[in-house]
Amino acid sequence: MKKFKFSSRYFSALLLTVLFLLSNNPKSFSQTNEYLTTESRKIHDQFWAADSLIFDQMMEGTDFQTPVFIFDSKIEGPAVLIIGGTHGNEPAGFEAAHRLLKLFFSNKILKGKIFIIPESNKNAAYKNKRRIPVPDSVDKEMGNLNRCYPGEKNGLPMQQMAFEITRLIKKENISLVLDLHESPRYHLESVNKKDEYHGLGQTLIYTVNERAVWLGMVAVDFLNENIPQGIKRFTLVEQPIKHSCAWSAGENFNIPAFTVETCRKLPLEERIEYQIKTVIVMLKEEGII
Repeated sequence: MKKFKFSSRYFSALLLTVLFLLSNNPKSFSQTNEYLTTESRKIHDQFWAADSLIFDQMMEGTDFQTPVFIFDSKIEGPAVLIIGGTHGNEPAGFEAAHRLLKLFFSNKILKGKIFIIPESNKNAAYKNKRRIPVPDSVDKEMGNLNRCYPGEKNGLPMQQMAFEITRLIKKENISLVLDLHESPRYHLESVNKKDEYHGLGQTLIYTVNERAVWLGMVAVDFLNENIPQGIKRFTLVEQPIKHSCAWSAGENFNIPAFTVETCRKLPLEERIEYQIKTVIVMLKEEGII
């Protein structure tokens, strides 16, 4: 049998092809978890193998499949949904969601249930992008999960993801939604009056209902206790943007829902801490922890 010999030119071409495929394949990139901090990589490796904690798989069997984790007290009480990774270039949100997995695993909740989707748009997180690409003829915001709610069963991938999250909210009778985000600017920093974008960093954007107002005030007071007067302080902002997760939860289910925004000008660990504190104070107010 004649042996096949690799030429140096053939080998170089093959190597470049492999590298290209790896760099454009979210699944292969995810195996290294390079989009996460060292701490969250360890959590990811542990919990993604913990079948007993995985309640469901969003978009199962597709490249967008991502787990929903559950912490169930087995005692009647509120059901809370925490979402990280809606925007892949806002790492504090999915970092906090990972660390909350470890926190609730180590500390039993008092009542109710907590659902966590740490990587709701994982393919965007792998590439540090706000959204995923869509066909040229389609509005690019259809690749932005936070513009696709309540979703469409047979729509584009992020419309399908929004549909499945909406279905989870309805089926599990979710009573509080916390979607973890970041913004490039502080909400309170001064900007040119002609500037269309005034920043949302350090805000809790809430659905306008009585319970949301109360939870928001409690959370902002708690967060600001140790923040000096100035632009780093948290403020409440009414009405999440249309077709966002928080907007949809309030509009369609009349439940308290928040887009939690930290400012990317702060160090990552500080932003993660604010995200976690926001979740914790609201869960305490609800009697869940």
